[in-house]
Amino acid sequence: MTRTSPAPLQSSRRRFLKLVVAAAASTPFASRWFPLHAEETAPAVSRALFPQSVASGDPRPDRVLLWTRAPAQDGDVAVRLQVADDAGFAHLRVEREMTAPARHDHCLRVRVEGLQPGQRYHYRFLRRDGAEWVASPTGTTRTAPSPDAPTPALRFAFMSCQDYGGRWYNSLLPLLQQELDFVLHLGDFIYESVGDASFQSVGGERSIAFADTAGALRVGKRGNDYLAAASLDNYRQLHRQYRTDPVLQALLERAPLVAIWDDHEFSDDCWQDSATYLNGRGAENDRQRRRNAERAYFEYMPVDVEVGPTGEDGALDVDEARLHPQTTLWRGLDFGRDCRLILLDYRSHRPDHPIPEDAFPGALAYDEAALRRLLPAIGLEWASLSPSLMPYLDLADEQWKPLRKPLQRALARAYAGEGIDKRAAVRKGQELSSSPMAVYVARDVLRRYNDAVPGFMQVELPPQEHAGYARGLPWLALGKSGLFSHLGSRYMVVKDSYDLLLALRQAEGALPLALGEPQQAWLAQQLAQSGARWKFVASSVSMTPMVLDLSNPALEAPEPLRRRFYLNVDQWDGFATQRDALVRSMDEAGGAIVLSGDIHASFATQHSARTLEFTAPAVSSQTLTDIMAGAVKDDPATAEAGARLVAGLDRILAGGEPRIRHAQTTRHGVGIIALDPSGTCEMQFLLLPAQACRQALYDDPGRVEAQLERLSFKVEASASGERTARQVS
Repeated sequence: MTRTSPAPLQSSRRRFLKLVVAAAASTPFASRWFPLHAEETAPAVSRALFPQSVASGDPRPDRVLLWTRAPAQDGDVAVRLQVADDAGFAHLRVEREMTAPARHDHCLRVRVEGLQPGQRYHYRFLRRDGAEWVASPTGTTRTAPSPDAPTPALRFAFMSCQDYGGRWYNSLLPLLQQELDFVLHLGDFIYESVGDASFQSVGGERSIAFADTAGALRVGKRGNDYLAAASLDNYRQLHRQYRTDPVLQALLERAPLVAIWDDHEFSDDCWQDSATYLNGRGAENDRQRRRNAERAYFEYMPVDVEVGPTGEDGALDVDEARLHPQTTLWRGLDFGRDCRLILLDYRSHRPDHPIPEDAFPGALAYDEAALRRLLPAIGLEWASLSPSLMPYLDLADEQWKPLRKPLQRALARAYAGEGIDKRAAVRKGQELSSSPMAVYVARDVLRRYNDAVPGFMQVELPPQEHAGYARGLPWLALGKSGLFSHLGSRYMVVKDSYDLLLALRQAEGALPLALGEPQQAWLAQQLAQSGARWKFVASSVSMTPMVLDLSNPALEAPEPLRRRFYLNVDQWDGFATQRDALVRSMDEAGGAIVLSGDIHASFATQHSARTLEFTAPAVSSQTLTDIMAGAVKDDPATAEAGARLVAGLDRILAGGEPRIRHAQTTRHGVGIIALDPSGTCEMQFLLLPAQACRQALYDDPGRVEAQLERLSFKVEASASGERTARQVS
């Protein structure tokens, strides 16, 4: 009798087991759908071993990014990730062994895939503490609705500018009472400076002292200097410290974060890899410093942007070679069929500020010949514009030869007085004294020269007006009055002259795109192809025009200042023609709601028939009013007029630009956007007085609530597609 071999059955079983193993290996995260044994007790939570707690970010319908930090004295740290549908972790969806690598300061970012759309999940990380397992605080996250889902009931907060030095995040406390789908952070999550006495505390509970002082930059004049982050250790330390704040931790434990950066994640008023601390006294481009800032950012922030390989376990690495200038932070997120969030990166690709900080006030941006050639291209006539231009001397002309030597000596002395090397100062004096120079500036320099020399060395000043003078656009006409200064360059720029400068630059093709060509093309595609009813555009800097009209007689400003100024051309006012073109493209795509920050004030702006903007105030950073109150004290000659300006700042800003519907510059706060399934959209500012963020109120939320101001707007749409923001409370 022949026995039947069991081989086929055994072979089938082996094949089946191989398939199971292969399927498990190909799945990024294994699942465990059975409950924990009754004898298994919940591990103790240790904030000491997870000092920055947990966070999640960039929710998609099928995935989310999870983050933690598990520090150790040395070496990698083994951790276990658990994701569950329930807060008790009785039914695990994901359980995976992971590593918090020492090379990333023990930070771990892991992409969890295979999730269900529109669902809330609970997650935690575990690590060994001796023989026991201990857990991180439990985080709650939520995936985005499925792409074909109709308009969901969506609620999210947006915010920016959370300086830590001497300030507390009391303005975030009201968000802990909200059910949020996500939190949108628009930049300045950290500030690169520590101990800047102009706006930060020195010493005290909320101060930061760099451990790596040798790797930091010393900024400012002696006696009033401070440190700014430069080394990788500096930037990591800032992120570590900011993320120890208990209110910030509680917020990030409750909802996923969607974040973009602005300047302070790297350097104040930066462009690409260049800082602006020296205001043109020297080159400040530093690619390694920029990469240090970006590496720390990607290590510590739950941003689902690939800047390195992704492991089989879903862990995202950071490869320094893929950082600036290769970084692509801009991206889009969908929340159902009708809501798209478009996230921009304003800092990484933008060109330098159009007015150089080291521009000599008397030098010409455009001389008469250039203006006569270019004006027709922008629809202007020389005859009508020339009376408003400034006369200048062509010092290369022999008739002005007697002025060259005095001008050279005076200017060399002025540049040396600004800390410029003596030889370089002499060369600068030689260059400027033989170039075109505004008559007003030449007379002022020579007047100062005459006051400093004996009578026999004095020179005759050129006449203030002369029919033979050429006329042009010197930097002085744009508000530039100092040799090395942000005033007249990045701030307080004469509006009409600056508008002319931008038009001229654009006419000759000399104004690069603020967003860079690849991002600009991507944005155009996003706007054109998305059929979402609600398009939100996240911009780190405000698109709202901010004009100070100092010609108002009530301000009693000195005569030279009685004109209209752009307050800040480091933001989108610096690229106003491009901003206006962007608004037009948003309108053509059905309109958008821009969400912005940076300026430490709140605005509601009606840019066009279909495009609105809400600008969030600072979470904790010094308010715009307080910034300007400190700045106007610097010049005694204008201090009184400056004080009047500050006292009426809200009214002056709203009056200087008809597109502004709301302006407030004295409070901290956040914004909340709420969409409901019927298609309505409401926005609410939650505002606190400035002094409320200078003390810790974490244990006394009642005091926060008592000071809280709620300001609500309803976005209303007409049958023709127009959208307006109506204040309802």
